[in-house]
Amino acid sequence: MKLVEYFYGSASKGSRFQEIFIYHFNKIFISKTLLLVTLTYIFLFLNYLTAYLFFFEEEPPNSMFQTVIGVFITVGIVSICIYYVLRYLETVYVKYKKKPYFIHFYPSIKRLPSCLRPFLYENDFYNVLDKKQKWYFEHRTARFLETTNFVGREGLVIDGFMQMQITMMVIQLTFGMRHYLLEYLNTIILYPDSFYSILNKTENIGEFNPRSKALALSWKHFQRGNLHLDKGKSLGIHEITHAIHYNSIKNNDISSEIFYDTFLKLEEYLGSLEIRKKIVDTKILREYAYTDKFEFIAVLVEVFMESPTELKKKFPEIYSYVMQMLNFRYFED
Repeated sequence: MKLVEYFYGSASKGSRFQEIFIYHFNKIFISKTLLLVTLTYIFLFLNYLTAYLFFFEEEPPNSMFQTVIGVFITVGIVSICIYYVLRYLETVYVKYKKKPYFIHFYPSIKRLPSCLRPFLYENDFYNVLDKKQKWYFEHRTARFLETTNFVGREGLVIDGFMQMQITMMVIQLTFGMRHYLLEYLNTIILYPDSFYSILNKTENIGEFNPRSKALALSWKHFQRGNLHLDKGKSLGIHEITHAIHYNSIKNNDISSEIFYDTFLKLEEYLGSLEIRKKIVDTKILREYAYTDKFEFIAVLVEVFMESPTELKKKFPEIYSYVMQMLNFRYFED
């Protein structure tokens, strides 16, 4: 069996080049919104300058309106310039330090309702964090619950326990990222068991649909992985990683940049025939990982989260790549 045949073989060089080109083109402009704002300010500035030079007399009246407009445009342009400079400096910082300037900054910390807080105390990852990190974890959990819709299907009634188990898994996977609210995930659909996917026309236990910004999960299978009853497999980790991966391709924030740039480096590293053969021989990844590159990274993150010691011992370089992608350094403490 060839390692990741689709990953390195059947995918054309043209499509791979196109994917990388689009990603880096998007990264240059950071976001469509910011680009639009920048062009708007430039347009206003040029209009103001034109009016000042050609339509006013030799001694133009210094009206309050002109002063306010001038200050507004100047502050806007300077602010945008400062943003781009800081973003560029952080990109340089990331190149050498392999992590962002900072991860957590919140003007105010949100708290969970008292009825949901006990679920935090039962979470293994939450319990290894220090006091300040626990505040951040709770804040992120509260924000995710505020911004995400949970929908039960086939008669499944969703309660606080179910919401918290899924939310805490998302927060754990993104805890090393500054941008933890994923743009392409705002709905989580839960089924009691496996379900028929209209999108793929197959019986599924999990599915991420970026077009609908939805993650569909079998609650039965999610819990098996969550309770470590599925021989190292975790449906939740697997499907959430798909959402993170897709988000990193489509977005330009620093967390997405780190994830995708490191992913490209991991691809290069896995180009070695010797490394690929060793991965196959050790059977550290189940065969489903070799379906395509998206499944490969999803299964790899499962192994990273479920068996970090084994992965680090057998493949320290791959372990380091995954750790950097997620900026997840909590196994190192």
